[in-house]
Amino acid sequence: MTEAISRAEHPGSSLWDLPWFFAGALVYLSFGFTEMMGSDLWWHLAAGREMWEQGTVRLLDSWSYKEAGTPWRNHEWLADLVFHGWVQIFGVEALVYWKWLLLILTYGLLQRVLLRICSCPGAALLAAIAAVAVAAPFLDIRPQLYSLLGAAVLLNLALWRKPRLWELLLLFLVWVNLHGGFLFGLMALGILVFPWRDWSLPAMWRSTGLVLACAAVALLNPDGINAYAYPLEYALNADSPYRSLGEWRPPFESGGIRSPLYLGALIVGGLCAALWLLPVVRRVVLLIPEALALGALTAAMSLTSRRFVILYALALGLLLAPFLAALFRLRLQRKLQWTVLGLALVFGVYRLSPFSLKPAVAFHYLTAEYAFPHAVTEFVALNELRGPTFAYYNWGGFLHWKGNGSLQVFIDGRANTIYDDETYNTYVSILGRKPGWQERMEATGAKLFLWPRGRGGQRLLEQLLESRRWILLYQDNRGVLLAHTSYPLPSALQRPRESFHSTLADAYVAQRRGDPRRAQEAAERAYEQRPWDLGACRAITLARQIQGDQTGAEEVVSDCRSRFASRYLQ
Repeated sequence: MTEAISRAEHPGSSLWDLPWFFAGALVYLSFGFTEMMGSDLWWHLAAGREMWEQGTVRLLDSWSYKEAGTPWRNHEWLADLVFHGWVQIFGVEALVYWKWLLLILTYGLLQRVLLRICSCPGAALLAAIAAVAVAAPFLDIRPQLYSLLGAAVLLNLALWRKPRLWELLLLFLVWVNLHGGFLFGLMALGILVFPWRDWSLPAMWRSTGLVLACAAVALLNPDGINAYAYPLEYALNADSPYRSLGEWRPPFESGGIRSPLYLGALIVGGLCAALWLLPVVRRVVLLIPEALALGALTAAMSLTSRRFVILYALALGLLLAPFLAALFRLRLQRKLQWTVLGLALVFGVYRLSPFSLKPAVAFHYLTAEYAFPHAVTEFVALNELRGPTFAYYNWGGFLHWKGNGSLQVFIDGRANTIYDDETYNTYVSILGRKPGWQERMEATGAKLFLWPRGRGGQRLLEQLLESRRWILLYQDNRGVLLAHTSYPLPSALQRPRESFHSTLADAYVAQRRGDPRRAQEAAERAYEQRPWDLGACRAITLARQIQGDQTGAEEVVSDCRSRFASRYLQ
């Protein structure tokens, strides 16, 4: 009876629904400006390029001197090829459009399934907004967005309707080759097709057959059954050192990405589940068992690793929408819903207003492009430097993308798809400057050393130079490049030709040499070329402050923030 009442209140017109989906798209887009150092993005781009050039998805590693020649288990091969194709057609900076498109599709599909469940456009919109708000800190440019989209598609195919087998098979055939999150999809499918309302042995067999068929079609990938191993390794092996990476830690541990709304979302989800146990609530709230089961599963997953918060947020929408729909029914629904629609439109415009939709500007900030060693890679390419390089973990993928494997690294962000635990532990001991770190690093066979100035880089640099076994080749505002004395250098090293990044580096070098006038001149040139660039903004701001021009420095910061309101522009 509750379902009938709920559905009767919704006019059912597609024209009526359009403003709600437009408002939703605007708000979902506004949550697509998460700033995160996209270290994985670069090796995904490099992998797509290499697969295309070699004409095969089965690659032997050529980027690492530690694992050179080892087969690389790239379970996201199709996602990497999509990246490569997108970049070839639209350019690398246009990947922000790829991200925004996937977010709008994902949460638009969530809004659609919520509308199907509760038949209340306002409730569906608000619940979908809550889901994207909780997930927002984790929504960066990487293949995991395909799993988020896959989950939203699965809900539309199998929740509140009888699923078609061919649709499910097609979904999982594509999903398994895009991202390892397909395994969560299979678990969610088991929940969605379980005969909760009409349990019988034949119904149970039909549900089991659907899940087994989708699990079988997921074997159609380059790794076969091994495709199941990678996500399970992260989920079940708590002793893996890769679980110590900030992005995979439990949500309440220090370090890594955090969602400020996550704790509140857990409380709200728990309250929804508890309230539904009350008979009086069940009479007015249409809360379905699939939502409760998915909420419990994703909550448990998110408590083990913060990377699963985005999945819990999706399930939260399913829990929240029926309660919101019941609240709408307590008042004059049409009037209240138009108010919600207007507020959602204003909210979306307000959140979007500080940011630029220009691809170059947005890409620069959303991927923290400024944090990577652009000028160093220009120096390396100009002097044709090659060989084993002990490089910062998060820079490995960028070196592959820019240098096409010319600098072979010890380890990079591909993690345990190619590197064993011992390799990662060795890297961590060197990163932490534990006793004997220098000898341990040299024992790896590294002939070049590339490191950011932060992350303890200055101390590592000083100790290497003090040993007199390493010499300084290049330094700028981002990092330093050293070479072992046994490394065969060109007879004369050339400085990078003038470019934006070399000009920015000149400003930094002049500042370190105590030449503020030259530093300001270089910073001004860089700022004129890219007035929205965070590095240029910081360089010119510092130069003016040192020259005593505090007013000019504040004007620069204000101008830069007007182009993109980054939290790192201060």
